[in-house]
Amino acid sequence: MAVQVFAVAMVIAVGLLVGRFVANRTGIPDATVYVALGVGAGFLPGVAELRLSPDAVLLLFLPPLIYYAAFFSDPRESLRNLVAVLGQSVGLVVATAGVVAGALLVVFPDVGWAAALALGAAVAPPDPVAAGSVLQRLGAPRRLVRVLETEGLINDGVALTVFAVAVGAVGAGLTVGDVLARLGIEVLGGIGFGLVVGVLAARLRGRVRDVPSQVVLSLVLPYLAFVPAQLVHASGVLATVTTAVWLGTRGRGLVAPEARLQTETFWRALNTLLVGVLFVLLGVQAPAVLGAVAGYPVGEVVVASVAVVLATVAVRIGWVLLVAPLLQRLPIREELAAHMPWQERIVLAWCGPRGAVSLAVALSIPLLTAAGEPFPRRDLLLFLTMVVVLATVVGQTLPLPWLLALVGLRPHEHELTEGARARRAAVDAALRELDNLPSSSGAEALRQVLELRRDHLREQLGSSSTSSSDTGELRLRLIEVEREELRRMYDEGEISRGTMVEISQELDLDETNVRARRSG
Repeated sequence: MAVQVFAVAMVIAVGLLVGRFVANRTGIPDATVYVALGVGAGFLPGVAELRLSPDAVLLLFLPPLIYYAAFFSDPRESLRNLVAVLGQSVGLVVATAGVVAGALLVVFPDVGWAAALALGAAVAPPDPVAAGSVLQRLGAPRRLVRVLETEGLINDGVALTVFAVAVGAVGAGLTVGDVLARLGIEVLGGIGFGLVVGVLAARLRGRVRDVPSQVVLSLVLPYLAFVPAQLVHASGVLATVTTAVWLGTRGRGLVAPEARLQTETFWRALNTLLVGVLFVLLGVQAPAVLGAVAGYPVGEVVVASVAVVLATVAVRIGWVLLVAPLLQRLPIREELAAHMPWQERIVLAWCGPRGAVSLAVALSIPLLTAAGEPFPRRDLLLFLTMVVVLATVVGQTLPLPWLLALVGLRPHEHELTEGARARRAAVDAALRELDNLPSSSGAEALRQVLELRRDHLREQLGSSSTSSSDTGELRLRLIEVEREELRRMYDEGEISRGTMVEISQELDLDETNVRARRSG
């Protein structure tokens, strides 16, 4: 057993390293390379026998993946595109789940509506990471990426809620009233519990001073929100999202810059690792899942696979191109329904690859129903989920460069200059503060450095040309002035939260270096 675990760990490690190398050199999406390597590893002796526990997959991967996406989300950007985001994260998810369930029942009617709806919920939420990373690399408009990211944040919670209700209904004979009651408990209970955890965690983070404890606390928080909510039959996903959004928007100022910088760096690395591991594990499981459906009629499996993939892709295209424009005509405030050009809408309609969350949800389908009977065609549902993920990851991300070129989609001018404008404003604020202070050798040295940053828009402070004792204290004061200017620009809507966080991290690094030099 120990040898098998070690072999699997080595396969995952090698797969991640090789996958990143190949993806960076070829431009092929990471997920595609990870899955291909995993499939090849799945035929190796000792690796092919690996079986993943459904509960382990759900508890290990989902909380941190959801927490990361929610923590770095931008609530104000979400509000500006509220109609599109809610339409796609609620209406589109429910519609996709229903249409996919219907497509499966046409071929395999014995699966039953509840189990078919569980499959539909598993493949309903797109993965913004796979498409978003490609779009960012190609220079797509930021709003398009933000809508994808925010949609992915909310639709995970909606899909997991539908999934939980559907799985609970398999073999239980629930009425419509029972289903609505469960939905109410899932949604309201999850949001309420997540808010409580977020408020308490914000207070606790303000009291914790050392960096390692801050990192550990941030790692534990997703599970503190997710697991108890699941135990009381509330939505662990919505609880985790609520906690992360609360801390992401209100808790940044409670943490010291050094801790904030290291914690956010840790989370970016952890998210990359978890997504990669999940895709490699998908590939490793593929041979076993393929063998599990070997007894099914090949024709029926092929028809079901094609029907489910087409339903998944077609519903999104139809919704974004036909239904979403109608929703924008509703009598609502204009700032909640930002206009989206037809070029962006076409790309948004196509950007629907399924990914890590769909895999984790499908792998979490229980082996037995609530009545103690085998879950209806669980192996088939898992196989179809893998087919959808593979087909959409490869088929929808690889053509994105050609699609962007075809519709002539480029980033907006203000997006290209936003970072430079924010950095210039922050440095100008620090220079104004210097004008109000007594002249000194340290102040003059810092003025030269800041003017150089302003003129050349340098991202980091150059090495100081003076060793005066007052320089470090003065630089810390000016960094705080720059932070206040960034917060003002964000509060007044001049820059996005992503730009504010990016430059804040640069200032955090500046402050960490200054304090290190002073202590040294």
